[in-house]
Amino acid sequence: MKKYCKIPFLVLLAVLTVPCFFSCSDDTEDVVVNMNPPQYESVSGKYEITDSSSPYASIELGASGDYVVIKRSGGYAVSSLQKGNLFSRKAPASRAVAYDNVVYGTYIQIDDETFNLEGFGVIQLKSNGGQGITDVIIKPNGGNEMTFAVKKAATMGDDDLTNALCRTWKVTNIHERGYDSYDGEYDDTYTPDEYYGAISEVMFSKSGTFLSFYNDNEIEAHFWKWENQGERQIRYSWDNVWNNDDEEGNFTVNFSSDNRLTIHEYYRDYETGEWYESTVELVEKNPSGSDGDEGDVTVPTDRTPVERVFTGKLVSEVDDHGLDKFVYENGFLTQVDDGDGYKITFEYYYLDPDKQTSDPDVRYTRERADGSVSYIYDVWLNELGFARRIDSKHNDEYGGFEFQSTCEYDEEGHLVYMNEGREEREYSLVWTDGDISHIDIQGSHSQSTDFSYFETLNDNNLMFFYDIYDMDIEELKYLYWAGLLGVSPKHLVTMSNSDDEHYQFEWESDKVLYRSDGGNSWTDLIHFTFAD
Repeated sequence: MKKYCKIPFLVLLAVLTVPCFFSCSDDTEDVVVNMNPPQYESVSGKYEITDSSSPYASIELGASGDYVVIKRSGGYAVSSLQKGNLFSRKAPASRAVAYDNVVYGTYIQIDDETFNLEGFGVIQLKSNGGQGITDVIIKPNGGNEMTFAVKKAATMGDDDLTNALCRTWKVTNIHERGYDSYDGEYDDTYTPDEYYGAISEVMFSKSGTFLSFYNDNEIEAHFWKWENQGERQIRYSWDNVWNNDDEEGNFTVNFSSDNRLTIHEYYRDYETGEWYESTVELVEKNPSGSDGDEGDVTVPTDRTPVERVFTGKLVSEVDDHGLDKFVYENGFLTQVDDGDGYKITFEYYYLDPDKQTSDPDVRYTRERADGSVSYIYDVWLNELGFARRIDSKHNDEYGGFEFQSTCEYDEEGHLVYMNEGREEREYSLVWTDGDISHIDIQGSHSQSTDFSYFETLNDNNLMFFYDIYDMDIEELKYLYWAGLLGVSPKHLVTMSNSDDEHYQFEWESDKVLYRSDGGNSWTDLIHFTFAD
């Protein structure tokens, strides 16, 4: 069995193959395959901070929604020889991971110039007329706002092959074989889930960043450039110094038309006779469909949505800005009665093996007392089983209206962004240690609110969007009780603070009480009961 040291994985990284750009025709000529640009292609880029007083050297927004922050306190690369095991828990509380001088995580775009870097903070890229981006405003989580001058790093070009490569890839399979003096010959195939410390994700950018993320939360940052683009050969370096010596290595990338990448690397030490060969298979992370949406998504069916989200008791009634009664069957929310003669019915199409990709995964319909349809919500789920796109159609006496909502989550299933769609309200949620610590609201009602929590665990996974978190999402709240809108905060909230509103909360077995800072009496806010 191969000893699985991380040294070959660095090489392995370099071997990464870019999915979906070329395929071989009958005459063995390469054929360019059209590939949709990643979601954040238009705003991607590396911004180098020119002010030496800054604690950060650069901030880079990747095309697939991942960011990289390089601290100024040390070199760019992270040594693979020192395993840092900085995260002893099974899963990090935040998708963002800091290792040595590199912070890596996901981000969402709040507006044209503002981005929420999950686990790091909010940045704002400022331009000076037609001079491009000249400054960055950094609002780190728990820190003071800072402004620094920046310049955007040069890019490598805009050809089809570079465009295809420069995005984030998820590793699906690794095959390595070779010979070394410790283990002799070896030939192993495995997935990242089978080996703690295996490479699980890779990001390439047009500014030359080549970053590897391992499933033990270790990060390695390198540089890359085309060695021979015609042969799809890439050279990588630790320090962006290209001397063609042992500090660099080569690998080749091959492509298929299904958003998959194969990377091949071969190395031989002619003095010792040791050799190493690896083939890495990858798939694009967050692929875009032809309509700008994600492509076909495999929704998990190992557990029901309710089982994945609710670990305690299930609610039977909730009076949260209106009384709702819930009916669950076999781990699915099937019906909601809202107390005013309306009935909401859920249908789970993704369980049908013959469902078409264009069909929604879930639909819920609200009927009036007379049987007429009030609204229909069609829901498409992501690979975690949570709503990523919701198309709604409302019927009223004036003919009705339609709108679309979109949601984004981190890898732990926390909702981090929602464009509610109805009034173009946008919600950006920051999670800290499993709890919502901050929410920014943009739109007809703009607000920024911080939250603090008791040490008491939220054992029954209660989540009240409107009355506690001031998220006016109307009928989308039913997706949460169906297990389709992410997971709940870990603890019970005790206080919310915005610019002009301050509330305290107290929790009892069947209700939530609140009072403002200006009053002494507690007021009933939410009532709820649990199913037997």
